[in-house]
Amino acid sequence: MKLSKTWFTIFVFGLLSLFPYTLPSMEHFQFLNIRRLSAPLAAWGPDALDKVFVRPRPVNAPALVPPSAPTIAAETEEEPPPNSLLSGDYVGKNWPLQDDVKEIVSQQADQVSIQDFGCGMGHFYEALLHTAERQPGAVTRICHFGDSPISGDLISGAARTLLQDKFGDSGHGFIFIAKPWDFYYHEGIHMEGKGWKVSSPVLPGAGGGSYGLGGASFTASTPAAYSHIRTTSKGEGSAVSRYDIFYRAQPHGGSFTASIDKDPARDFPTDSETRGSAMVTINVKDGSHTLTITPQGDGTVTLYGVALERDNPGVVYDTLGLLGGTVHHLTFFHEDWIADLQNRRPDLVILNFGTNESNYGYLPYAEYIHSYSLVIQRIRKALPDASILIMSPMDRGARDDDGDIVTIPSIPILVAAQQSVARAQGVAFFNTFAAMGGMGTMGRWYDNQPRLVTGDFTHPSYTGAAQLGSMLVNALLKGFEDYKKNLGGTPCAPPGEVAKTTPASNP
Repeated sequence: MKLSKTWFTIFVFGLLSLFPYTLPSMEHFQFLNIRRLSAPLAAWGPDALDKVFVRPRPVNAPALVPPSAPTIAAETEEEPPPNSLLSGDYVGKNWPLQDDVKEIVSQQADQVSIQDFGCGMGHFYEALLHTAERQPGAVTRICHFGDSPISGDLISGAARTLLQDKFGDSGHGFIFIAKPWDFYYHEGIHMEGKGWKVSSPVLPGAGGGSYGLGGASFTASTPAAYSHIRTTSKGEGSAVSRYDIFYRAQPHGGSFTASIDKDPARDFPTDSETRGSAMVTINVKDGSHTLTITPQGDGTVTLYGVALERDNPGVVYDTLGLLGGTVHHLTFFHEDWIADLQNRRPDLVILNFGTNESNYGYLPYAEYIHSYSLVIQRIRKALPDASILIMSPMDRGARDDDGDIVTIPSIPILVAAQQSVARAQGVAFFNTFAAMGGMGTMGRWYDNQPRLVTGDFTHPSYTGAAQLGSMLVNALLKGFEDYKKNLGGTPCAPPGEVAKTTPASNP
């Protein structure tokens, strides 16, 4: 059958439109970006499909946004916060944070910097200084824990690119063996895995268990399960010279094979008299590679993830996001998590939660404070010298009765609570909410061209995430410059007391 000219033209156009999907380097020419498609659909909201067909993704790394000139500036005169900010049911009535909330909503974007309660950022800045001086083996490692924007490597991916561009690329960092949920991506990494049973506190029916560094485990007992992890051919994170594979050692554990590119596979047993997290290392020639992992079929194998690193001075940025995660979920991580933290040896641990807590109808204040404090104490037990930074949630919006997009009342309360925890525990705090513009930012970012948030008024677009990553990096660099000016004497605020009383309505 002979095709007409019209159908022949349509056929040729279809083939040409599919070509960018065959090469990673052509990703910015893709008409429909699957990565962005899943983000708004993961949390459906008004006009969610607006973000499916979007402008081409920028080829170059996002530029640092000058702290004095944020992309979206807050209005000059902020309206006073509504009464619901101080008495709403969103996260528990009458949390003892009234003064803190007023401070949060009045803070100007150009005044935001990292508040270093207890001078804890010094360790990170010292490591970064050694990296900047290109000292041998000076690798600065960051572990960024968070919820859905981190699960998609949105904010963290932009921060990784900027830091590695400035200080050097020491590898992509930690990733899961396979996708634990649909909205899981890593910039510069292509991954495929099947046949694994996934367990995580954020997944239904997970219950207790050991989850490892990232909060998910992958179990299989037959060679039908496999994982392929491939770096891109160029750009930050494209090269690797060492794979650290994290797994669960246990009695009667099976073996898995690991191969690099087309090299012969090597066998690694997980059988051990004791239970606990363990790690094996595979060294390779520095460059782009594909790692393939498969169970041998001689018993049950449980894997946690793999870290991709290089030996040259630079930055490694572990993206450790949990879809639907909260800081409370981190309290379910125990011995294996601590062991993996010690193996990773991060210089900075970032705790970036609040998006999902903001949607709770009720959240006891004492429980929330306890969860954050417990997680910080466990990190200190594992890493006594590491710097710890609480990064607040971004703004989150909803339409009011007039149809305007306004900040939901729970966000400033949660930000104030996190700042209070940071002050009490003597760790650092970054007010993402204020840095991006404070009250009403979600509406302004949604109306921006291009849009900086999706139609659910919760998740950033790729462009918006780049802005947020730039804000975080700018704040870190400002603290780093202050550290160098003071020869290690970082300007910081003394730790204080968090409100210890809980109203009678919050048992």
